[in-house]
Amino acid sequence: MRLHHLAVLVIGLAAAASTHAAINSGIDGKKPVQVDVKLSINEQLALVETAIGTEHYSEIGEADRMAVRDALGRIRAHVGGNPSADGLSPDIRTAVFNDQELVNNIMTRAHADSRMVCERVRLTGSNRREQACMTVAQKRDLKDNSQDILRTWNRWNMRRPGD
Repeated sequence: MRLHHLAVLVIGLAAAASTHAAINSGIDGKKPVQVDVKLSINEQLALVETAIGTEHYSEIGEADRMAVRDALGRIRAHVGGNPSADGLSPDIRTAVFNDQELVNNIMTRAHADSRMVCERVRLTGSNRREQACMTVAQKRDLKDNSQDILRTWNRWNMRRPGD
């Protein structure tokens, strides 16, 4: 009988450790943090709230940050004291899954935009290369702003005198 209890304890601890490791693996920056309501919801919601403040999600906008917090609040309100969404009514479960998808989409996009990219570039007037690092979102903004400036410059310089 003791051997049976010991085996159950060991299996329970192994399952808890693997769940804890799976939850914490998302915050290391290699993969985006995702909410899976089939696992322990309260731990996952805490993980998302912690991850939003890390450098891996530095490019998340204020509107997206508020949308994530609102969705997490709705999930928390719908789930209540339940450890998962399995015992909820179909309507509430659908609302929880919709909020889960919203959080996952925003977190995935913010994680991809916050990735740091470094490249060796030549500065104007120099043959020496220097390393320039910026996030994907910063690089995209720089490209878009440069194109807008060039379009505006071309528009003003294509005018004839007296127009």
